[in-house]
Amino acid sequence: MHSRFITRLRRPGLAATGRLGMAWTLTCIVLCIDAVWLLLAGWSVSARGVAVVGFALAAFLAPLMLGRYRRDLRICTTVRAAALLVAFEAAAATLSYLVVSTNAPLVDAPLAAWDRALGFDWLALHAWLQGHPWSQVTLRLAYHSGLLQLVFVVLFLGFSQRPGRLDEFMRLFIVATLLTILVSGLLPAAGAWKHYAIGKPFDLASLSHFEALRDGRLRDIPLHAMQGLISIPSLHTVMALLLAYAMRATVLLPVFVVLNAAMLASTPVDGGHYLVDVLAGAALAIGLIALERSRGAVPRAASPTVSTRGLQPARRS
Repeated sequence: MHSRFITRLRRPGLAATGRLGMAWTLTCIVLCIDAVWLLLAGWSVSARGVAVVGFALAAFLAPLMLGRYRRDLRICTTVRAAALLVAFEAAAATLSYLVVSTNAPLVDAPLAAWDRALGFDWLALHAWLQGHPWSQVTLRLAYHSGLLQLVFVVLFLGFSQRPGRLDEFMRLFIVATLLTILVSGLLPAAGAWKHYAIGKPFDLASLSHFEALRDGRLRDIPLHAMQGLISIPSLHTVMALLLAYAMRATVLLPVFVVLNAAMLASTPVDGGHYLVDVLAGAALAIGLIALERSRGAVPRAASPTVSTRGLQPARRS
């Protein structure tokens, strides 16, 4: 019996599943919250959106249907993490929409006042970018690179055999996203684009769901066309810092530092954020990283070593 249990632990699939445990648990909790909220409040989810998410999950998990890939710890770990990312993004985006629909009082006026107290002029920054089109285009590309960076980091950490680093990144990203949604529910804001839109040529199409959710016109979750509706804290700011942190001690770190510095600079105008949104996002990310590092510094009790003969060696994170 004991030898059979040890044999099961040696299997790559089970070894990969052993990681990301907290991330999967949090994702399942969010899915349960979404399901209960949707059912009790009479919401619906678009069939097209469900199909898109299902196709993405199937595409990432398809390699596990082949034994040669299922036995490869590197591939097994990577595709499971990618599937987790898809599932969590769908669950978290749905939760953010449900939170917006509570129609809590907006706090845009205080946020704008805090910006002024810090000496930050949002309209002046926007005007400067309008007069420097190349800077505007560069920052816009950096801002919209967030999702591609997210997928790349998961694949890179997985295929470069850094399972510990991948587990850490997924845990930090998921916890940070959930805290961002929670704070946005307590401090809801329409964002700088809407606040400064009077007489200004802003394109608010990417925020078209915000008012529709708040006044009850939108009761269907469009998973295939979700919009970023969170103002404070800025999730793009959180992502920029976590992505660069995840790539520490790798050859790609300089690239990620430059790219995410540009993302941070682009967040107020291209993301429609107040400066205090960015500062709050930075404080959240730095706080979580510090907490994670303090956890890692605590000595852990020695655990029995399990032989992994025949598996591909994994680098330390």
